[in-house]
Amino acid sequence: MTATRSGYTSADSDPTRLVSWRAVVPAFIATTAGMMPGFLIAGFAIQIRADIGLTLTALGALIGVFFGTAAVVSPAMGRLSERIGWANALRLATILTTITLAGVGWLADTTAVIAVFFVAGGVASSLGQIASNLAVARCVAPSRQGLVFGLRHASVPAAAFLAGIAVPTIALAVGWRWGFRGAVLLAVIAAVSIPRHEARFVINPPPPPDAGATGRPATPMRLLVLLAIAVGLGTGGVDTVAAFIVSYSVEVGVGEHTAGLVLAVGSLAGVIARVVAGWLIDRIQHADLTAVAAMITTGAAGVTLLNLGGGPGFYIGAMLAFGAGWGWAGLFTFSVVKDNPAAPAAASGVTQTGKYIGAALGAPIFGMIADRVSFTAAWWFTTTVLLTAAGLILYVRKQRPQ
Repeated sequence: MTATRSGYTSADSDPTRLVSWRAVVPAFIATTAGMMPGFLIAGFAIQIRADIGLTLTALGALIGVFFGTAAVVSPAMGRLSERIGWANALRLATILTTITLAGVGWLADTTAVIAVFFVAGGVASSLGQIASNLAVARCVAPSRQGLVFGLRHASVPAAAFLAGIAVPTIALAVGWRWGFRGAVLLAVIAAVSIPRHEARFVINPPPPPDAGATGRPATPMRLLVLLAIAVGLGTGGVDTVAAFIVSYSVEVGVGEHTAGLVLAVGSLAGVIARVVAGWLIDRIQHADLTAVAAMITTGAAGVTLLNLGGGPGFYIGAMLAFGAGWGWAGLFTFSVVKDNPAAPAAASGVTQTGKYIGAALGAPIFGMIADRVSFTAAWWFTTTVLLTAAGLILYVRKQRPQ
């Protein structure tokens, strides 16, 4: 069998395969590496503050630059991924990630310098996540996409987990810069493991174009925009937990070592929640937006416990906020990709714009509230944002075409 004009059929293709792991595993690694700058800056905030004077407002602003850049470029990165293919897009993303991590690790001596490198990091993160979505859509059979999307989205809390572990093992031992320098290795591993020829790993080629399908999303743009707003609120709310949990933990009397472990264990809860949610999708072959709203609401309850509960309440709240608050992402992406088989990257590029806008705005607003009012007020703000996201998800579910 020879390659078709679209390049998605090859002599090495095996129609009986369910998952092309050789394709999707590098995509997972690339996604994890691409998220590392944002989580490392949050995990090392205490050490960076002592070194270059990083305030909570500045921390929020840097995270805003990272995710804000990603938000601006996401639609273009979706189109680029469709045009050049997921393998080339992932390769480009890992190069930009390497530049970001190495630049901060070796050259950053002011907040402004970090911000410059975080612009490149935001582009890398956006391109890597969209290309990873495309890799899963093309290289995983529909009956396994729920689980694999759960694994793909677990790459994000996996990055936070690594950042949390790095606090006691690297930042407090040899300095925060070595955390960024060490993360370069992860980006390099991703780069060298990406397949050179993607065609042989494709299981689901894109549908042939016809009068009604020209590579555009099937979901009406109005609903995609509403979904983008919903995912933006949800992401913006829960990402502040990862961004500020270490600083907040130290503020309420938790030691720096323990604070890093709270970030690590909470992130692990997010990993497990996303994988389990994906596994359940494959069992029922349906991603219910009601479940997405329920998980976001549970995350909001966790933030409330984190805010109000001393002792055990703090730790239980953190686990709920990370686990449920992060666990719905795979369900959401599965729904978007399932509804748009001809243009999964373009459709997820639209919704991911909202995700990144939420992450970009959430951290700076939280940081300003925490700096100028209190952490308590900032956490109440987060709870309100998450509940609003859940309500909007339920509204979109009623409007969504069957």
